[in-house]
Amino acid sequence: MTIRAASGEDAAGVAAAVEALLIELGGERPSPAALEESARHLAEDPDAGVLLVAEHEGELVGILAASWQFALHVPGRYGTIQDLWVHPEWRSRALGRDLIVALVREATEAGVPRLEVGLPQASFAQLPATERFYRENGFTPLGPRMRRIVS
Repeated sequence: MTIRAASGEDAAGVAAAVEALLIELGGERPSPAALEESARHLAEDPDAGVLLVAEHEGELVGILAASWQFALHVPGRYGTIQDLWVHPEWRSRALGRDLIVALVREATEAGVPRLEVGLPQASFAQLPATERFYRENGFTPLGPRMRRIVS
């Protein structure tokens, strides 16, 4: 198994992985074309963040997408994990942890000292396991988030 930075050529596979994640979470799904465009942008623009892929024998088995952000309450840049997905057959094999470790390495190299992640909705059946996973990987509770679509 290999973890590497994604390239634009990985966009279709990453889009399919994110669609699988959104189905699992019960979230709204953008069009496959929009997902591919976003994946390509993140893979090709290091100032936007980092997109990591995990492969086994040429097959995509995990992804982690994080964006670099700025806020007044956080001195300098910080990273937000937007998407973390591991193929169901690869879960419980520490692949998620390995993706987090790779992200920490990328963040350190980019001078990003803080990472955040939003948890799924309370109705998500695997929420306790998801929260436990992030705690076991060094994250601490930060509070709820909300959003507004502006378009």
